[in-house]
Amino acid sequence: MPKNQKRMMICGTLVVMALAGSCQKSTPPAPPPTPTAATAPAQETAPPAASARSGFKKCNEEKVSLPNYGDPGKRLSNCFVQYPGEPSRQDSHYYIVEDICGQFTKEFVENMLGGSLLRIEPPKIASIYSCRYYFSDDPPGIGTYLWLNLEYLSVETQKKGHQMAGRTIKTDPRIAMEHFVVWQPDGLINEIYLVLGPEKFLSINRSSGKALDNEKDLQFAANLAKELKDYR
Repeated sequence: MPKNQKRMMICGTLVVMALAGSCQKSTPPAPPPTPTAATAPAQETAPPAASARSGFKKCNEEKVSLPNYGDPGKRLSNCFVQYPGEPSRQDSHYYIVEDICGQFTKEFVENMLGGSLLRIEPPKIASIYSCRYYFSDDPPGIGTYLWLNLEYLSVETQKKGHQMAGRTIKTDPRIAMEHFVVWQPDGLINEIYLVLGPEKFLSINRSSGKALDNEKDLQFAANLAKELKDYR
């Protein structure tokens, strides 16, 4: 067979093979598997609201009278007594008043603590604006309690006094209002101050670390600050 004819036959064979290959259908990739309960990603669940926590006490909203005050207060659903019932001062702020037991009711403080109290006790001296919230009467004659105290004193002077006594002044990001936490050299919280003005503050004290440990003390202050951040 002549060389030219042989070359043409080879080329023709190659063309036919190429055309045959191009006509074959490619197999499409398999679709991804349908997620099952075992493979589907878990859905995140939002944490429950603070007001929905176990043991939260809800009060009826109504006007209440506080001794020695002309205007009535308003009991809120969280059991705190808002004063005055209508802002009657020269600004739009509500105020923390001297009747601490009347404004910071037993039920309200229980809500902020997330636990129960045995009883509350007002001060025996009229010029002291405080309230004690008892967890128990042990040890006898003293008891275990939380103590809220309102003072009209210089905030800066309080800080300096604690520092002179060898204590450390810090803040905590959970407490959403002006404040400072006083730490003792032994690692215990001495006192927490919620600042209502340059010369007005509410301090949180404990009879001992058995009343509230440091973490519960800070969390109580944080819960309280959420309710009081717009008060003066």
